[in-house]
Amino acid sequence: MLGGYGVRGVRQADQGEDFLRGALLLSIAALVAKILSAAYRIPYQNIAGDLGFYVYQQIYPFYGLMVTLSMYGFPVVLSKQIAEYRANGEREELKVFVSLAFYGLLLVAVLATISLYFFAPAIAQFMGDVALTEPLRAVSFVFLLMPFLSIGRGITQGQQDMLPTALSQVSEQFVRVVGILIFAIILLTLDYGPYGAGVGAAYGSLAGAVAAIIVLFLCSRKMVWSDWFQLKENRFGVFLKQSLSFFKQSFFICIGALTFIFFQFVDVFSMIRLLEGYGLDSAAAYYTKSLYDRGQPILQLGTIVTTTFALALVPLLSKARSEKQQKQMFFYRNLTLRVTILIAGVATLGLIVIMEPLNSMLFTDRSGSGVLKVFSLAVFMSALYMTGAAILQGYGQVHLPAIAVMIGVGVKLLLNVMFIPMYGAFGAASATVLSFVVMAGSMLYGIYKHDQSLWGKGKPYGAVLITFVLLYVTTTIWGTFLGGLLEPSRLHDTILALSTVVIGAVTVCISVLVLPVFNEKEWESIPKLNKMRARFRKV
Repeated sequence: MLGGYGVRGVRQADQGEDFLRGALLLSIAALVAKILSAAYRIPYQNIAGDLGFYVYQQIYPFYGLMVTLSMYGFPVVLSKQIAEYRANGEREELKVFVSLAFYGLLLVAVLATISLYFFAPAIAQFMGDVALTEPLRAVSFVFLLMPFLSIGRGITQGQQDMLPTALSQVSEQFVRVVGILIFAIILLTLDYGPYGAGVGAAYGSLAGAVAAIIVLFLCSRKMVWSDWFQLKENRFGVFLKQSLSFFKQSFFICIGALTFIFFQFVDVFSMIRLLEGYGLDSAAAYYTKSLYDRGQPILQLGTIVTTTFALALVPLLSKARSEKQQKQMFFYRNLTLRVTILIAGVATLGLIVIMEPLNSMLFTDRSGSGVLKVFSLAVFMSALYMTGAAILQGYGQVHLPAIAVMIGVGVKLLLNVMFIPMYGAFGAASATVLSFVVMAGSMLYGIYKHDQSLWGKGKPYGAVLITFVLLYVTTTIWGTFLGGLLEPSRLHDTILALSTVVIGAVTVCISVLVLPVFNEKEWESIPKLNKMRARFRKV
């Protein structure tokens, strides 16, 4: 027995099927968690107002850092190591490794909490708003839960039991979203103001993490958890060596998952000071940052939507590569890139066309729509980067995407410093877009260097371009026509935005079905889109 789990003699085929089902379950849970994590900010802004939204966005990256590490970073490395130890029958060594990893994470978590709590005044001062001190202190406590979430998820995933991790991810985000919104309503009603609502949002996030731990342990009640947390090696040298090895393995996985968090950290620590250099007073700088931050959920949701179809093809590409089917590998690579360009281009163009009414529909007014239009270009470039990174990882080149992230963050910081004092929030949005251009370009160059080719035939891309033109023309005509009939109001903006989305969706679907964007073989290779095509043909 190992930690209360027996080794069952099941056929290898059944184990493979269980693993695939578990991987699918985990992917669905991650998708739901990402959507919840992005979408709730819209009602939060409606409740807390622009200043409240600004406060929350200033402290969010600290929570985002913890949740990303404990969801997509450390558990992945742990599960891989655990699976290898189990395969080799090294059960005692496995327990030692897990316990050392846990206490290493616990040490890091305690240091992070203490540092953020006691240095909160200095950090808030550096951000340009000393009133952020208490919200920062409140969010510091979430780091204490990172070791429990990381180890719990890593152990269960390592034993190919994905259900506890999946349920903990969804429950964490659900409880967090509900908690944040309830705390915001209560604290604002009690006149604690936007900064008080920010403290409440931090405690709502803490409640979500606690809920995730409870669900994780309830789903694994048969496991003897104490076996995993007993330190059987007391030598400091062993502890230090194992911990450093664990963090080194985690680095390249974690850094890719933290791309959007790193970009938000750059804005959090630079924008207020630079906006003041642009000529705004503190209050105007906070307000401008809040308008700019409206782009964050749009970027996250847009990227999730645009990469869902394309990334579904990456495992097929990896399989073709492992089986040394060169022709098939290029086929899936070309198809993956084209699907990404099509969907990301449609999403980006659509956002630009409907941004004014969409901004009003989601965030109560049209303020900052020009900045958000620029920001929307990042949807296309970030989707291209993420798809390119996934392809390179499928090739076994896990280091290149991580290096691209580090370069991109450096470019973002440099361009913020250059552009914001001259162009304000437009400069920050442009810096984000250009940074993703650099990152996406580096991924495409990496693919080209590996394959000595990139795009494949040009004819389908001509069809994609025609689709973009038709989308822009039809939605612009519709928006101009209906916008001229409706009086300015949030309700009318909602009608305008949603109806334009419908017009755009119909245009794109007809174009893709009629134009040679994909050939028959390619249609059969895209499971989700092929099913949609079959339904449309029936209609």
